[in-house]
Amino acid sequence: MQTKTIHEEIILKEVQGLPQPVQKKLAKVVHFFKQEIIAPGLDEKRATDEFLSVCGTWEDDRTIEEQIKDIYSSRKSTTRTNGMF
Repeated sequence: MQTKTIHEEIILKEVQGLPQPVQKKLAKVVHFFKQEIIAPGLDEKRATDEFLSVCGTWEDDRTIEEQIKDIYSSRKSTTRTNGMF
């Protein structure tokens, strides 16, 4: 098998010599990463769209300044972290 990158070569060297059951488990882990973690073909716009699809839309007729003022006015001062830092 011809490797394409130095990283492929390193990975193959690490796997060589391991018992077959361990290699089988590693193959499953690599497959999981490719399918579930890396998700090939997931471009940035699609990822953003998927993220936003689980978020609700923001509806507020107030100006930005009014919203900021409301956020600051609703904050409460606390002393529970005094002395921690």
